[in-house]
Amino acid sequence: MKISKGTYKIITQHGWKTKEGTVGYDFPFYVFREEGETSTTQWCVSHMASGFSIKKRLTLKAARELIKKLKAFPLFLLPDAESIKKEQDRMRQRGEYQQLITIINGA
Repeated sequence: MKISKGTYKIITQHGWKTKEGTVGYDFPFYVFREEGETSTTQWCVSHMASGFSIKKRLTLKAARELIKKLKAFPLFLLPDAESIKKEQDRMRQRGEYQQLITIINGA
């Protein structure tokens, strides 16, 4: 994943918002740090299609490792937030959701 200065989009309570900063894309995720932020532990991992924030306050190395682990879950290939929420419910019924949460919280 190449990291460079540029624009990226995040989802807010008011819809999509374009921001400036440092960003890298690794489908279906992206990692970013806001413009002016220089701390090595202020990287965020988000999902491209939904804009969902997955985890904040990571080192770049931890963000890359998290993305690598999350790619094993087909849930993140779904195209929108509604589809993802439905799949999360199915994962809960099958007892698979906790594994995903453990990975995210362990990063």
